[in-house]
Amino acid sequence: MIITITGAAGVGKTGVVKRLRNALEPKDYLFYNFDSIEKPPMAEMIKEYGSPIMWQKAKTLEWISRLVEEHGDKTIVFEGQMNIDFILEGFKKKEFSDFKIVLLDCTDQEMRRRLIKEKKQPELANKNMSNLLVYLRNQATQKEIKIFDTTKYSKEDMLNRVLKFIKTATTTA
Repeated sequence: MIITITGAAGVGKTGVVKRLRNALEPKDYLFYNFDSIEKPPMAEMIKEYGSPIMWQKAKTLEWISRLVEEHGDKTIVFEGQMNIDFILEGFKKKEFSDFKIVLLDCTDQEMRRRLIKEKKQPELANKNMSNLLVYLRNQATQKEIKIFDTTKYSKEDMLNRVLKFIKTATTTA
């Protein structure tokens, strides 16, 4: 089983996954972060891939291919800011169906607050990130992907909700 956790910057992906690492048995789970690969400068993305979006698509497809090949007996938790269509395309290309996608979401106001005050990344609290937040929410809704709104819950409640989702997904697979 591969569990992919996606969402815009500031929605709480990294925090939830850090807590998951402590709550789940390491012998049963592997954790990967999309951003562990080096992000090239914008000019290089455009030169080699045509646009930053096409770079993200290529890298998402590479990640999915790698994860499908490596998953073995363990459940993989894969976290990153990724387009849901790219994730689905990656699994389809590998003819792999043992996966779940989760979108972590929050209000635009909460995302901006977290990016500015907590993460100290005010440059990310911009119109593009707000648009991505809405875009991913719409994608998830249309494709009936599970959405967790991190605005509404404490970090502990959010962890418990995602844990329950993962436990259910892995026992019914």
